[in-house]
Amino acid sequence: MPSVRQLSQIFFTFVLGALLATHADAQTTTSGQRTLRKTERTARANWQPVRKSNLTEADAGFVGAGNSAPQTTAKKTSQPASNSVVRQASHVQQTGHGIPEPSYPPHSIIEEPIIHGPSNGYVELEPIHGGSMACDAMPGGVGCGCGSMSCDGGCDSMGSCGHGNACDGTCGANGWRPCVTLCLPQDGWVSFEYLSWWQDGMSLPPLVTTSTDPNVAQADAGVLGKSTTRTLFGGEEVLTDQFDGGRLRMGLWLDRGHTWAIAGEYFKIGSESESFFANSNGDPVLARPFFNVNPTSGSAREDSELVAFGGTGNVRVSGSVSAVAESELLGAGFHFRNLRACNQGCNTWGLFGCPQEFCSRTEALIGYRHLQLTEGVYVQERLTGINPVGNFVIDDRFRTRNQFNGIDLGWFYTQNRGNWTLDSTIRLALGTTHQTVSINGQTTISGDPNSPGSQTHQGGLLAQASNIGTYQRDEFAVVPEFDINLGYRLNNNWRVMVGYTFLYWSNVVRPGEQISRDLNPSQLAPAEDPLTGASRPGFAFDSVDYWAQGINTGLEYRW
Repeated sequence: MPSVRQLSQIFFTFVLGALLATHADAQTTTSGQRTLRKTERTARANWQPVRKSNLTEADAGFVGAGNSAPQTTAKKTSQPASNSVVRQASHVQQTGHGIPEPSYPPHSIIEEPIIHGPSNGYVELEPIHGGSMACDAMPGGVGCGCGSMSCDGGCDSMGSCGHGNACDGTCGANGWRPCVTLCLPQDGWVSFEYLSWWQDGMSLPPLVTTSTDPNVAQADAGVLGKSTTRTLFGGEEVLTDQFDGGRLRMGLWLDRGHTWAIAGEYFKIGSESESFFANSNGDPVLARPFFNVNPTSGSAREDSELVAFGGTGNVRVSGSVSAVAESELLGAGFHFRNLRACNQGCNTWGLFGCPQEFCSRTEALIGYRHLQLTEGVYVQERLTGINPVGNFVIDDRFRTRNQFNGIDLGWFYTQNRGNWTLDSTIRLALGTTHQTVSINGQTTISGDPNSPGSQTHQGGLLAQASNIGTYQRDEFAVVPEFDINLGYRLNNNWRVMVGYTFLYWSNVVRPGEQISRDLNPSQLAPAEDPLTGASRPGFAFDSVDYWAQGINTGLEYRW
């Protein structure tokens, strides 16, 4: 029978052996944890996002051993504290070292490893792209059918910057270390569109007239209100024909999730003009009508200045008259876009009777808007007087410029359905319009035997010393705009589109409204000094509303 001493030695030997075995197991576990964490960091550092096109439905998910059903997302499960790394996905394979390694089928969708907390080393594979069409992505082959509803790309074509916790698990469990991720723009878009627009016509007073009766009396020649008078230029809206132009738009996404973007645009239509020219040796009659506020006898009445007249009376004159009205509209601006909502479902589009899955995005816009409308009306007469003798060159120039600057607010909606896209934008700009009106005129007289040489005087016909000058003011204005575009994606980068745009602009000045037909003939060159009668024509700001609308066709490139 063993003694007490022998029993004690056996007990202590057993305890010591148990302690040594526990210590060895602990070292093995610690070594395994370090190996796993090192493998995780290496895999994350070497990971690169990859977009794959021409995906099939089988490629859209991940197929594991013995499981043919596609899985588009990995499932997170709670793990016991002793497990250092667990990857819950059917496509994960185990190596001989017990460390799970991903195995992707050909053309599969690459997933990014996300570290869910630095303390437990938990790793999950989350997809960046699904096999379906993302809302702002290009089509990559087979889309999602309404039966599967398996689009896991959601409303982003790119994963978000960092896609979850951007830290890589290197921060200590008991320490605080800020983790900052800077994402430079990696993708964006640029488009150019041809514009075929129409604008609100410019109203002009009658500027050139004629008489249908070659024997009309001098006092009635070209005078408005007479039965023989017909207007040749003015008296109606001009610049109502189609305008050609172009529009350039571009933008950059500021994050990989396509939630923030900065975009800009520039467009221009014009310079378009409408012109008139006529000359005569007296038949037919050419005249410039005006309202005489200071006739030599009687009350104020309609009157005219003769450009070409050979009828009855003591005046004989021949000459030509030309007139031009021109307009140019341009705009520019930039804005920030922020994703506000996205949706995915099944619907039917217009003529497309087959239900198909769609993806839509709604974005808010805020930015800066600039518009500039520049217009002018110019009239020139060249007369050769027989009685009285002399040569006259008479110029009237009326020019306006509107410059709008303001804050731009809007709402953008787009929907993708297969290769077709439909997007619309509603914007409202609030700001001020800087209005500028410039009026100038002059008369050059030569060939007068009583005044040798050439003499230039201020004032033409409707531009006189009483209204010549440059006038400016600022007015509050609103600029709403509506755009709608139908597009078709040619491939992963290119899209063709056709659409419609309507633009409205309140409180603008246009040349036709700044032309006053009231005239005191005493101001005609050479003017009387001192002036007899009222100082006319005068000037007063006259604002109107303006609109432009039309069709646009273009090509867009996305990267």
